[in-house]
Formats: sequence, C-alpha cells, structure tokens
Amino acid sequence: MTRIGTPNLIGVDNGAHDSGRNDLGTIALAALIVLCFISWLAIEIPKGILTDTDELLTAERSREMLLTTPWVIHFNFQKSFAKPLLQYWLTTLTLPRFENRTLAVRIWPLIYAVLSAITLACLVRVIAPDRPWLVPLTIAILVCCPLFSSEAGRALLDIGLAFFTTPAILFAQLARKHPAWWIGVAVACWLGSLQKIPLIFILWLVILVVRVSSSVERQRLFSGWLVASIVFAVAATAVWPLIQVAKYGMPVKSVFHKEVVVALGPEHLGARPYFEVPFRLSTTAWIGGGLLAFIAPFVVLLWKKQRFSAATKELAILCVTLIALAVVFNFRSVRYMVPIVPSLCLLLAVVFHRFLEQRSPGRIVAAVLLALMLIAGLTQAEIQFYLRQRNAAAKMVHGEIKVRVPEKNIADGKRVAEELGALRREGTKIVLVKPVHPVGDLRYDSFFLFHGNLRFPVAKLTVDELRGAPPPPLVLGVCVAPDLPVVQEIYGNVQTQFARAQFVLWRVDAK
Repeated sequence: MTRIGTPNLIGVDNGAHDSGRNDLGTIALAALIVLCFISWLAIEIPKGILTDTDELLTAERSREMLLTTPWVIHFNFQKSFAKPLLQYWLTTLTLPRFENRTLAVRIWPLIYAVLSAITLACLVRVIAPDRPWLVPLTIAILVCCPLFSSEAGRALLDIGLAFFTTPAILFAQLARKHPAWWIGVAVACWLGSLQKIPLIFILWLVILVVRVSSSVERQRLFSGWLVASIVFAVAATAVWPLIQVAKYGMPVKSVFHKEVVVALGPEHLGARPYFEVPFRLSTTAWIGGGLLAFIAPFVVLLWKKQRFSAATKELAILCVTLIALAVVFNFRSVRYMVPIVPSLCLLLAVVFHRFLEQRSPGRIVAAVLLALMLIAGLTQAEIQFYLRQRNAAAKMVHGEIKVRVPEKNIADGKRVAEELGALRREGTKIVLVKPVHPVGDLRYDSFFLFHGNLRFPVAKLTVDELRGAPPPPLVLGVCVAPDLPVVQEIYGNVQTQFARAQFVLWRVDAK
C-alpha cells in the first residue's frame, strides 16, 4: 500500500514544483525585462538638450516653484493654473540635486514607467492567474511599445497618469472579491487628478456601468466601501482646486477649463469629431503594433470561439470607451492615449497568448508576427530617442520615414541663454524679439528662462510690438541677426554683448 501511495504523492509534489518553477521563471523573466528597460532608459534620458515645449514647461515650472513658493505653480514668474502640481513637486526634489538638469527633469517619468510595468504585471496575475507566461509577454510588449517607452524618456505628465490609471484598474479588479480595495481606486483617482486630469473618474464610471449591467456582479457591487471611496475621491480631488480659488486667486471658471479638461482642436474641445487618435495609434505612433493594439480590444469582445474572462472584457470595454471619447471630443494627439497603453498591451498579449496556445499553423504565424512587432517597436523607439537627442524629427511619407531637422543651432541658443542669465541684473528688463526673417527660431520663453536660469520675467515681443511700446532701459534682449538693425532703429544706443550663430545678445543702457 505504501509503494502504491508513494508515486501518487510524488506526482502531486512534482506538479506543484513544476507550477512553482514556472511561476518563478516567469517572474524572473519579467523582472529581467524591466531591468533591461531601466538600464536602456537610464542611458538614453540624460542625453540631449531640453527643447520640447512641454518638457521645458515641466522644467521651468518646477524651477520657479523653487524660486517662489512650493504651494502654487509659477511660469515666467506669474501664477499659473494650467496644470496640477504633483510632478512639479517631485521635480523640485531632483532639480537642485542632479548636476545633469535634463536627467533631473526626466527621471520621474522613468520611475513612473517602471512602476507602471510592475503594476501591470500584478494586474496580469490577477486577471489570468492560470497563465503565468502572460506576465513576461505583456511586459515585453509594453516596453517595446514606442508610445510608452519614448514617452517614459520625456518629462511630460502623461506617463504619470498612466501609472495612476494602472493601479486604479488593478484595485478595481481586486474589489470584486474584497470591496475594501475601492479605497485604493479612490486614492489613485485623487493622485491622478494631482498629476494631470481626473481621467480615472471616467474609467471608474465605465467600470461601474459594466458591472451594473451584469446580473451576477450587480448583487455584490454596492457596498459601504464603494460609497465611502467615491465620497473620499470627490472630496480629495476638490481640495486643491478649492485652495487655489480661495488662497491663490484662481478664477472659478478655470476649475473646469484648466483643472479638468484641455481645450483642443481648431476652436475648442469637441468642436468637431476627428479620427486622429485611432489613425495615429494604428500607424505612426507604433508602426506594426499600433494597429494590432487598436484591434485587440475588439477581438476580445467579438471573438466568440474564445472565452475571455469578465475582467478581460471589462478592460477591453474600458479601452474602447476611452478611444471613442477621444474621437468624439476631438483629442488631436495620440499622446493622450498613453494612460491606457499598458491596458492595450495587456489585451494584445492576451490575444497573442491564445494564438500561441493553439496547435495549428496560426501559432507559427503569431510567433513570427510577435517577434517582428517587438523588434519594430524597439527600433522605432530607439530612432525617436536618437532624433530627440539631435533635436530632429521624423514623419511617415508614402510609407517611408523622412527625417527633418527644423530646429537648428539649439546648442548655440542654449549658450546665448546661459550668457543672458549671467548678464541679467535686478531691474533689467529681458526681451526676446520674435524673428521676422525665417533664418531660425529664437525659441520660446521657457527655453531662455530654464537654460538661462533667469530670475526675472521675460517678454517675447514681435517687431511691431517692440516698435509700439519699447520697454524702457535698462534692457537686455536677444534677436536674430537680420532683426538687429530694427532694434538699433528703435533704441539707438544698442550695444552687442554676445553673438553666436544667428543669435545676438544686446543691451540698452539708460541715457
């Protein structure tokens, strides 16, 4: 009897060990992918000069918070209510401590991206606990997605919103069995609203509508935890706008115009429906993989031969809803889809995993397509990093990537900004003259403010504005060489302080 029973016990133990080894193997592989992702971005993000408008806004707003007050955002030394302040707060921690200021500004998106990948791995384990290899597959697709990895190397707010969105979805899934997790969703809503906009509220509403429509889930949906979490989320999200209105003088109408939505489109948000987001997502944003990621939610919802879990279908509805809202409300940039990119990658991984499980020729086709998609995504992301470091850009023309360099002399402009910062004195007015001739862009005020480390506001004026109301001396100004005669005509006693490439730094003293 003992001999008969022993093999059965050994068989059970071996199965458990095999399952444990699979779990450890998939976790180790996913961790290795994340580690390689961190190493890659850590090499790429310190390179180049900050030139992107939104990156410079992040950098300059954070710098001015250090110079003014940490409790309200300033830009050009005026109060700014355009964005919430969480990432600017975080950047104030690294900006004075890192010698490389580009790295100091870009490190937080890197941290957000890594946390998003880790949270996504946890979400995969919750949605598909019986498919351990889905974890490294999902993480591989995510880090190879250029819409995610390239944004993780830029000091923008979207990747942070992607992080807060991912744990909100994870907590919502955990709340199926333990309603106390709704508090986690509420906290993610609050932090997401401090990061950029209250997008997670919309996703939360979609989740609740989906579950209410199911008779099975409707019975266990409503609880005291859900009500308490909604109340907390609304109250916590309202605190900061109310403080800005009461203490810092923000107009009440700006609560909805600037704190909640961003006006997009030729006139205003929602003026006309466009298909820019699905088009860019399917083509240039992720060559090869974008179309598959766009299709994946529809495959999950419409593929009748395969049974997908309720959690997977809910995630697909979530993605489809947000894409539909982006079309209806005229979101003109695919970058606004970054918060759901981890979810799209998860759904794409689920679809690929189903094909790879099958014993048919489709399995080989899926494996080859997956490999090509990962290689193409990594290559595209690397090209974007390369072009960004050289202040270049690329676009698709007739199926080919055409590189253009519209922004020349960036290093020269930065040198002029640094010289301007060294010459400025209290009481001196700083003027940037917008070029009349198309010899080169003078850059925007945020470029000179940040790279010049200026401590006084800058006025960027056209030649006509300068003629109409020239600032009284003392004046420090920057213009391009062809516009210098106009400045000399206006002031007369113009002294050239510094010249580099087409840029001229001049000064007008009091007579």
